[in-house]
Amino acid sequence: MAFDISSIFDSRNAIDYLVSQYIQLESRPRDRIVENREKLTAKQQTLTSLDSKLSALHSSAERMTDQITDYFALTKAISSKKEDLLATAGSNAALGTHAITVGRLATSDTRVSKKYSSDSTDLSSFGSDQTFTMEVGHYYLDNLTGSPTKGQKIYQRVDISVTVAAASFAKKNSEALADIASAINNAMSTALITDHDYDGNDINEKKLDSIDIVRADVVSEDGGNSRLVLKSASSGYSYRMGFTDSADSFLSGLEVSNNSQMSGNSGGFISNVGTGVTDSLLNSKFIVSGLTFYRDSNNITDALTGVTLNLLNTFTTPQTVTVSADVDGVKKEVQDFLDSFNNSIDYLRTNAEMNSATKEKGILADDGLYRQMTSNLRSKLNTIVSNTSSSIYDRLFDLGIESDTTGHYSIVDSSKFEMALDSNTKNVSDIFNATDGIATVVKTYVNAFVKVGGSIDSSKSSLQDSIMQLNSRITYWDEVLAKREIQLRDEFTRIQTMMSQLSQQQSFLNNFK
Repeated sequence: MAFDISSIFDSRNAIDYLVSQYIQLESRPRDRIVENREKLTAKQQTLTSLDSKLSALHSSAERMTDQITDYFALTKAISSKKEDLLATAGSNAALGTHAITVGRLATSDTRVSKKYSSDSTDLSSFGSDQTFTMEVGHYYLDNLTGSPTKGQKIYQRVDISVTVAAASFAKKNSEALADIASAINNAMSTALITDHDYDGNDINEKKLDSIDIVRADVVSEDGGNSRLVLKSASSGYSYRMGFTDSADSFLSGLEVSNNSQMSGNSGGFISNVGTGVTDSLLNSKFIVSGLTFYRDSNNITDALTGVTLNLLNTFTTPQTVTVSADVDGVKKEVQDFLDSFNNSIDYLRTNAEMNSATKEKGILADDGLYRQMTSNLRSKLNTIVSNTSSSIYDRLFDLGIESDTTGHYSIVDSSKFEMALDSNTKNVSDIFNATDGIATVVKTYVNAFVKVGGSIDSSKSSLQDSIMQLNSRITYWDEVLAKREIQLRDEFTRIQTMMSQLSQQQSFLNNFK
C-alpha cells in the first residue's frame, strides 16, 4: 500500500503544530528559569508579609516599653451622669473621687445688627468706603530662639482691618448686608495667611488659626427682615470680639458693636461679654471639689491633672467623677502585645517550617535565619526577668499568662494578673519593660529584622538581584527561541515544498502504469 509522506506537511496548520512542539521541547530550560523566578518572587512577597507581621509586633513592643506613657498604670474616669458630664483619664491621673457642679457652659461671642427690611435701602446714607477694625484673640506657643518665654503659651489680641466698598450701600439692605458679611469673611481669610510676630523675630512666625477668627453671615427673619450676624469661631472670653469703628460710625449705625443685649429690633450681643473671665457669660463656670473654675471651653483639660472633662449641661446637684485604675485597659494592652506575637508565630510556622502533617516545607524553610525565628521568639517569652523590683514576679506565668496547645499566649488567669496589678503596677510593667524585660528583648530581636537595612531588607535585596539575573537569562532564551522558531519554519517550509514536488512526480509516474 502506498504511503503519502507529503501529508505530514500538507498545510500551514501542520507546520504551526510541528514548530510549536519543537519550541515546547526546546523551551524547557527557559521554563525552569521562569519557575525559579516565580519561586523567588513568591519568597520575596512572603518576606514582605513577614516584615508587616514583625513590624506590628515591634510597634506593640515599643508601646509596652514607652518611656513617656506608662501603659501599665492606665486609669479611667467615670461620671455619675454621662448625660451632663463626660470624663476621660490619662495614665498620669491621680486616683480619687471629685464632686462637680456646672453653673454655665461656654459659648461663642455672637453679635447681631439691628433688624433691616430686606428690600429697603437704609444703608444708602453711607456714601463712601467704610473701614473699621475687628479685634480677635490668638494663642500660640513661643519657641523663639533666645526668648525668655520660649515654649510658653502666649496670648495676644490681633487687629483685622475690614473695608466695605461704597457701592454696596446703594443696594437693597439684604444685598448690602451680604456684601458686608463677605468683606468681613474675606478679611478674616486674608488674616489667616498673614504673619503676626510676637516680637518681630521671624525665626518663629505666628499665624492666626481658624479657631481665632470671626464668621459673618446674614439671616432672614419672618416678615422680610434681615440681620447681619457675627460669631466667633471659638467659645470663651479670650476669643471675644473687639471693634474700632469707622470715622462715620458705621458699626454703631449697624448696632453690632453696641454694648447692650440684643432685643426686639435692636442689635447687640447675644451673651454678655463682661469685663473679664469671671463675669463673662462667654466662659464656662464650674466647681470641682469646692474650687471655682472659669474656662473658655466646655472641654476642660487643666482642672484635674490627667483628666479631661466634657461639660454637656448645667446642674447644681453635685455629680461625681471617679478616677480609678483601668484594669481592663491594661489587660487589653498586654493582650494586644501577645496577639501580635501570636500572629507572627503563626505566620512563621506556615512559611518557615515544615508542616508535620503534610510534610510540606514553607517557602522560607530552607533559610536557617527564618527557620529558627519561631523557637527564638518563643524563648523570649519564656525569659526569667532579673531586673525586677519584686522577687515574686519575674516571668509571664506569675501574671497568669501562659500558652495553649497551639502555642498561643494569653492571660489565662485574670485574677492572678489583677492581683499583681493591684498590688503594684510595677509587678507587671517590670516583666515587660525592664532592661531585660520580655517586650524589651522582643523589640531588640525583631528590630534586627525589620529595621531599614535589616535582615529582611537584605534578604529581599539578595532575592531581587537573583530575580534580575534570571530575567536576563529569560530574555536571552526568548531571543534564542525566537530565532529557532524562524529557522524551523524555514526548514519545514522547504520540506513542504519538496514533498509537494515529489507528490506531483509520483502522480505523473502513476499515469504510465
